[in-house]
Amino acid sequence: MQLAAIVVSLALSVVGIALLARAVAQFVRFFKLGQPAPAGSRANDPWQRSVTLVREFLGHTRMNKWGVVGVAHWFVAIGFLTLPPTIIAAYGQLFVPDWTLPVLGGWLPYELYIEFIGVATTLG
Repeated sequence: MQLAAIVVSLALSVVGIALLARAVAQFVRFFKLGQPAPAGSRANDPWQRSVTLVREFLGHTRMNKWGVVGVAHWFVAIGFLTLPPTIIAAYGQLFVPDWTLPVLGGWLPYELYIEFIGVATTLG
């Protein structure tokens, strides 16, 4: 049964990665249709741009104007950040059932965070 789980999981992963690559290629083709930005207009003040990016993402300032919908969307966005370590743990457990992430895997606050974000993302 474990072999079946491994084969199915890896096959679905290959399909998922192929679909992701196709979607990224479509985005790139679409972005290339636009006009180039004036020189220096998108590269000025990288520190302030980075701070603004982090503030807008973590604070979700524009979406939070929508009340409950904005808060739900914030949990979905945070859920996407939480997804990679969860997927890594799942792949590890395909091959070794009691495998956990090094350092974080057995840490109770991390486990509670994962469970909370999982429920909040599903509800969001």
